[in-house]
Amino acid sequence: MKQIDDALTRLIHQVYTENNLNEEVPAEENVVDERNLVSKTYESSVSDEESSDESSDTDNFIEDNQSVFYDSDYSKKIHKTDNNLDNETLETNLNQKQTKTINFKNEYNHYVAIKSNETESDQINDDDIKQMTSTIIKSSLQLRERKHNDMLAFCWLWDFAGQKDFYATHQVFLSNCAVYLLVTDSLDFTTTEKPGINFEDSTQYVRFWFDAIHCYWSTTKRGQLDPPIIVVCTNEDKFKDSSERQKRREQFQENLSKVLKNQKKKRHLRNIYFVSNTEDDDDVFDEIRNGISREAMDMTDWGRTCPLKWLLFQQVLGKLKESGVSISTTTKLFEIANHDDIGITKDEEFKLCLQYCHDNGTVIYFDEENLQDHVILDPKWLVDAFRCLVSDKIETVIKISDHWQKLTETGELTEKLITDLFKKEPKLHFLENKSHLLEVMKRFDILVNLKNSSALYMPCMMKPCTFEEVRKQFIDESQSFYRTSWLCLDFRFLPPAFFNHILAWYIKQYSVSVITEKGTRNVRKALYRQIGVFNLDLSGCEQFVVCEGPNVIALQVWNSRISDKTYGDLRKKLCKFVDSLLNRYRLKITFTKSFKCKDGDFTINRQKMNILLTKYYRCLEHKTNHISEDLVQPWYVREEIR
Repeated sequence: MKQIDDALTRLIHQVYTENNLNEEVPAEENVVDERNLVSKTYESSVSDEESSDESSDTDNFIEDNQSVFYDSDYSKKIHKTDNNLDNETLETNLNQKQTKTINFKNEYNHYVAIKSNETESDQINDDDIKQMTSTIIKSSLQLRERKHNDMLAFCWLWDFAGQKDFYATHQVFLSNCAVYLLVTDSLDFTTTEKPGINFEDSTQYVRFWFDAIHCYWSTTKRGQLDPPIIVVCTNEDKFKDSSERQKRREQFQENLSKVLKNQKKKRHLRNIYFVSNTEDDDDVFDEIRNGISREAMDMTDWGRTCPLKWLLFQQVLGKLKESGVSISTTTKLFEIANHDDIGITKDEEFKLCLQYCHDNGTVIYFDEENLQDHVILDPKWLVDAFRCLVSDKIETVIKISDHWQKLTETGELTEKLITDLFKKEPKLHFLENKSHLLEVMKRFDILVNLKNSSALYMPCMMKPCTFEEVRKQFIDESQSFYRTSWLCLDFRFLPPAFFNHILAWYIKQYSVSVITEKGTRNVRKALYRQIGVFNLDLSGCEQFVVCEGPNVIALQVWNSRISDKTYGDLRKKLCKFVDSLLNRYRLKITFTKSFKCKDGDFTINRQKMNILLTKYYRCLEHKTNHISEDLVQPWYVREEIR
């Protein structure tokens, strides 16, 4: 981690050379400078009219990041956090300063930035760490009485990449502790039903994002659901006539109401704004900002309690990030947390504090093997690293290489290609931190190792293929070949990249089947964007295929030796893993089991379990009657049906 040590060392040198870091600001200048405090982000502030008239008991806390932080006089009011940190730990050394309030000092003009042309590389020692932390805290915080209307919160603004290849990274940022702005072009907004994620108009776009956000729903007051969604419609300048513009607005609202009619996800909608980026003045956008502030303050997570020293530590992490330090070791950060002005002295609390920062999106940290030694201070840095691997803006010399062709054809990511792609961004130091970056991507199943192999695959870069094309590679219709019925998991909505987790899970457990592509005679793994084929035994005579369809995951087993075999264990393991995924990512979605005949298309006309109580059922696809037992017997679910 020499690069990080060098960066921190340069930061310390610059701190020492700043002559005015500790200058006092005028007494009236005791609020955050919204333009300077967080680089390229915004802060929500509440006007005098929006501030409630609280009693004097509220004069001893500050609000930040949708959380309430009490000073040392009020340390006993701190509740247990979501991580069950005991009261004794929380109340130990919160802050020894006997002052009533803490406000941010408007002195960030002196904030420290790392210059790329500096060459100092002195080693950091403990005294340097302590002095750096003291300087940062003193330059950021000023102890003085809190003004009544000084209600401020940090706000991080994330602009999600629209390309489908980047959906795998959205899981890092999607949360129920956020206000979502859904920006769309309402000119082509209709009520046409088109399932899937191949967006052809803004209707599908809006429906998709409402569904994706609804996966993280939580209850709130007045019958609404968090997180809030604010819809912003652009292209207002396309209509010069005011009556025509009003008609268009009413039509959009009517169409949106029809698209969301009688659906729970509609309860996320808070407001709709119509804007022109070329003609509207600042008042229009100020109205949107105020709307964001109101919705944020109305959320159930606003005002969640946590120790003051966690806030102080979070501020130091933020300053390091803004100074160009995107990743650091937990060892270095624990030295900072242990500083006298912060007072996080126990390893357990240090990890809980990092987890808190991870939960609110300020860092990426996992207390897990292969990941616990580092903290990503800038989540966008991780996305930039991922962009290096999937961007279509690739140099010709790389694009014509066999390694790039292998990635785009099969999804395999070679060691040389990773090195070449990371070298494109030397200033971001991806190559020096390659090991940790790859481990984090594996953690999110953006990358996955083959079973008992170092070979890396990227599911989102696998080329698509139809099921029929894959089936023909394995099954000769002229020969006897046993196929089970389709076991299907039906979802009301299948989140982006969810199938990647399923595919990665099977890749790590089973040997991937191999096929020889017709025409080229190239041998490749049977892995595609929405399909994977795996061997159940060493002989290759027994295989299963897992597929994704519109809001469905389907499983079928092929056996060239034995017929009438049951696969109840395969069903149970899949359902159990899906449940674990829902818990791991806190997704509020459910699924039901359904079935399809062995020769049928699993994407349509599936049979629910309650239909199969009768001896026969009508297959709409084949326009004939099938025996119900043929659907359920391979998966050993007869008892569940009864």
